[in-house]
Amino acid sequence: MKSLYLAAALLATGLSSPVSADLLTPQLLVDLPNTFNSPASSDIDSQGNVFITSPNFHNDTLIKAGEMQTPAVPRIGMLDKNNNFTNWYTFKPEDMAPTTGKIAPMGIAFGPDGNAYVADMQMWFDGSYKSRILRINVVNGKAISVDEVATGLLFPNAVVFKGDDLFISETVLKLKNNKQLSGVYKININELNAKQPAQFKPYLSESDHDPRLFDVFTSNASLKFGANGLTFDGEGNLYTSIMEDGSVIKTTMNAQNEKISSAVFATGLVATDGLKWDKRTNKIYITDLFANAIYSIDMQGKLALLAQNGNTTGLHGELDAPSELIVRGKDIIIMNFDAVFDSPKMVNKQADNPHTLSVIKLK
Repeated sequence: MKSLYLAAALLATGLSSPVSADLLTPQLLVDLPNTFNSPASSDIDSQGNVFITSPNFHNDTLIKAGEMQTPAVPRIGMLDKNNNFTNWYTFKPEDMAPTTGKIAPMGIAFGPDGNAYVADMQMWFDGSYKSRILRINVVNGKAISVDEVATGLLFPNAVVFKGDDLFISETVLKLKNNKQLSGVYKININELNAKQPAQFKPYLSESDHDPRLFDVFTSNASLKFGANGLTFDGEGNLYTSIMEDGSVIKTTMNAQNEKISSAVFATGLVATDGLKWDKRTNKIYITDLFANAIYSIDMQGKLALLAQNGNTTGLHGELDAPSELIVRGKDIIIMNFDAVFDSPKMVNKQADNPHTLSVIKLK
């Protein structure tokens, strides 16, 4: 029965990968409160604490369902090494974007200065180039304040550091000739200044764009969403998931973090989202948001399906539109974003309770 169920899920998404008898079963790790109703992205510190952003995009849905009375303020949670989940930071009124009065924390990465850098994706609210990079100032492990350190972005999504350089995926650059352009920006931490925030220039053309634009990708425009997740491997190569193409791009660079080349590394997913390289296994682990699936990718670009299920509420830890994951030891900790897109390829059909973190165990 289980194999028939998974086969049906694969057919529903158009996925041709064979169902393995060795698929792993996701388990419930944390049942999150309504104040964390759209766990989106994560990073991990040296102590094994996982920090998870929640823009709380499902506020309206939950209020309509009578499960909340007032919108939950976006926040960041912390999952400690013993899997205790607590609120780490609740964004304050003074942290909100001055143009919209709102905030949408997506990607998070801890910098070499010990502070957390977060992509605030304002495009969700007004469609303009007002999205920001925020620095959460951390003292003794506690978030004490927030500074705006860059602005002028459109759809910043993932953030990741390599040395002193912050790489930012820009999921939308421009629609051109029925193709979606997206990209990655690179900015040095010394440019991320609260007193004089960096100002990104909008992408206009191949010859007219911000000089910090590190790479540009062209995808099929089926979703209008391109570059999404980012991760580095042990050799310093950058991997970018291209959501609407269901692919991953590998970018090599020199010692100065300058691009050498980019090429397709892996294909065959429906809608790639977050990905993380794991040192222990020397593999990349990636979510498929539309297919309710988790894959591994070896260093030759070979995909292996690890876990998948059909449309569920995620009550028992089933995958529920997973947006990102993080590997801690032998655990893959998964953020179930519970997003819903108007696409026949998307397994998840409704944003609902519960809001969960799942886990699958690696050998």
